[in-house]
Amino acid sequence: MEKIRQISSELRDWIIHTLNNGVSPVAIADAMIKKGFDPKFAYESLFKIVGNESIKTIETTQNQYTYEIPEIGKKGNLIYTSDQEVKVLSRVDKPFILHLDHVLSEDECDELIQLSKNRLQPSRIVDPTTGEEKVTPGRTSKGMYFTLKENQLITKIENRISELTNTPVENGEGLQVLNYDIGEEYKQHFDFFPANKVDPTKGGQRVGTMLIYLNEVIAGGETVFPKAGVSIVPKKGSAVYFHYGNSENQVDRMSVHSSVPVSKGEKWVATKWIRQGRIY
Repeated sequence: MEKIRQISSELRDWIIHTLNNGVSPVAIADAMIKKGFDPKFAYESLFKIVGNESIKTIETTQNQYTYEIPEIGKKGNLIYTSDQEVKVLSRVDKPFILHLDHVLSEDECDELIQLSKNRLQPSRIVDPTTGEEKVTPGRTSKGMYFTLKENQLITKIENRISELTNTPVENGEGLQVLNYDIGEEYKQHFDFFPANKVDPTKGGQRVGTMLIYLNEVIAGGETVFPKAGVSIVPKKGSAVYFHYGNSENQVDRMSVHSSVPVSKGEKWVATKWIRQGRIY
């Protein structure tokens, strides 16, 4: 069988994402070789990517993402839940990104931070090769998870996010709180899972993320979507919602994003990942 000697833009993005999560270039090259790539081509491609050199890619039209407007995007510039009025500050359709104000009150932000402080652990990522959770240099924050409906505040926040997005509470993962100190960051990554790591018995693929800012960051800490040219500055109680899964089971690679290192102060955020179906 003839060995593969060309690389798609999607594979290139995956390689960059995997490198940022701490996987060694040799391990990635070996995985490519096992998939049928020419060994010399695999290693040369990795060396170029590691060295930030340009690399020729082929475009795969069969993987082109079909954009669909999620329910939250059909609600106008003022979105009302049973207990909150949320304002849309800005909107991007490709990838779908909404910058929202007043998702949480200041008191709710403060209480969420206090409930989280004593439960923080070094943040982990899901290794795209093995599927195992591990600590990597690409993600240097500390974090913790609440269980679904763990207490009155968590239940209230989960219900609000459910109303905003028109998705059942049971489709959401447990609310995660993250704390970034000076210099801490999360390099470019996707929130969706690699196709071979999607478990249909546990809600399937992630399709959307609600990222809520819990404090004012003095400097740094922006959420950046490089392919869209979008940078969101943290503001207490505001949030960014981005949607990257459609009804055709495709995922949007334009949704790649990062958290810029905090340069002064600290950063607190809460994250709710939403799946295709029920998790619990």
